[in-house]
Amino acid sequence: MITMEEYYMIKGLKNKGMSIIQISREIGVDRKTVSNWLKHNEPPAYRKRRFRQGKLDPFKDYILERMNEGCVNAAVIFDEIAADGYQGKMTILREFMKPYREKVLAKASIRYETPPGKQAQVDWGEFVVTMPDGKLKKLYAFIMVLGHSRNYYLEFTENSKFDTLIGCHERAFAYLGGVTESILYDNMKTVVAHSHKTGNDKWNQRFLRFTEHHHFIPVRHRPYLPRSKGKVERGVQYVRSNFWPRIKSFSDLAELNDQARLWLDTKCNTRLHQTIHKIPRDILKEEQLKPMNTEPFLAVDLVSRKVMNDCMISYQSNYYSVPFRFVGHRVGVRDLRNGTIEIYDETGTFIEGYRKPAQKHQVQKMKRHFEGLNSQNHKAKARKAPLMIPEQSPKVHQRPLAVYDSLVSEVVTW
Repeated sequence: MITMEEYYMIKGLKNKGMSIIQISREIGVDRKTVSNWLKHNEPPAYRKRRFRQGKLDPFKDYILERMNEGCVNAAVIFDEIAADGYQGKMTILREFMKPYREKVLAKASIRYETPPGKQAQVDWGEFVVTMPDGKLKKLYAFIMVLGHSRNYYLEFTENSKFDTLIGCHERAFAYLGGVTESILYDNMKTVVAHSHKTGNDKWNQRFLRFTEHHHFIPVRHRPYLPRSKGKVERGVQYVRSNFWPRIKSFSDLAELNDQARLWLDTKCNTRLHQTIHKIPRDILKEEQLKPMNTEPFLAVDLVSRKVMNDCMISYQSNYYSVPFRFVGHRVGVRDLRNGTIEIYDETGTFIEGYRKPAQKHQVQKMKRHFEGLNSQNHKAKARKAPLMIPEQSPKVHQRPLAVYDSLVSEVVTW
């Protein structure tokens, strides 16, 4: 089929004396088509195309409504409209959403400034290090940001499991000087057990007991609204761009955390914040944080170890000393997963803390653990078994000879 314009061009060029081949080359149409339309006296008639509704058309209003609410995830919307009868592909939906997505993300919003002591935000960041053998290992960065003053706490760990999360919270409370009224979290499984539920049913129950222990309210980050958790997400980016490039090497995880603490004290919390135009450390007192519970929430099970005769315990192929009075007793080892371990006695009393060496088969001793050991060894020791004494013959008493002479001289009368 040719257009009406092409039809009149064919007729006009033919009237000028051009051949069919010449006309075909001039307008780029096959010569058979040119020959066929030269036989017609009228231009081609076009029928009005009949409108055909697309598979996505019935759902477009709903899609735009969901996008205005802040949901720009095509996979989520696809599941929702598929449940209502949509039978098309994901590609059609993505193409429709594409021009609207940038407008939704760029939509202006009012900045929310957190009142003092009201809220902190918590998140994990993932970082990769190169091990001595050339292999790559993933580390996790726990980050807590106070919403009002923008003071940070940063700690690197071996994992992001529940027990590790609890320990990081308590050390963050101690560093920042207290606890806010509430703490905002995303949908991490260690915190939110059932994201589709409401009320206390959605929380991990062990974590909920932890919040009650330290008297703060957990708040879940609303899905599809990234601005509601912007402070801590920008915090992860800030750590990645400002702290991480400064790290060239470190011997173990404890040293990395030492460098992180130095960065917090000399750079991060002492800089002029570009949003609030204040130095976070200078306005930390404005937060008026609640005091933390001084009794630790021991959410981890202590690993039991027996103290050997040389005052050492073994943990993960390394050896650590404890005071000699614990020889023969069992102690508990708490691995903080941040490059350090803590040792407790059978009553739960703290004994000693150590840095975990990066290599195995290392020995760490404290000189004070052995003080007084030599003097104790010289003292009399109680017998560990009954003493066997062999049977002896009766003892004969010695008397003067005069006693025996008197006995001989006696007369026996019958």
